[in-house]
Amino acid sequence: MPVLPIDLQVLFAQMNQVGKEQAIQKNISSINQALQGTEIVKETEEKDKSVNETKDVGEGLEKIKDEQKKEKKKEASKRKNENKQEKKKENGFFKDPDLGQHIDIVG
Repeated sequence: MPVLPIDLQVLFAQMNQVGKEQAIQKNISSINQALQGTEIVKETEEKDKSVNETKDVGEGLEKIKDEQKKEKKKEASKRKNENKQEKKKENGFFKDPDLGQHIDIVG
């Protein structure tokens, strides 16, 4: 089937449109990237303006308070031990707490 001059006239009239369509297809990827970029910018601006949910801080302050309680308990037990030792001290030497408490009967 040969190409007639009338067919060429129709094809030449549409060549301008074909060129535009090809140029648009080449630019579609850059346009898509630009649109995604603007969407990302909008999302970040929205996140900046909105109130964010608080995250669980974990064992921050509670852990410190627990450690302080443990230290206080240790100090209190040290004081008790010191008080016991002072009570045990008599005339410059320690007394054995078991001394005089047990009676051995040998028979």
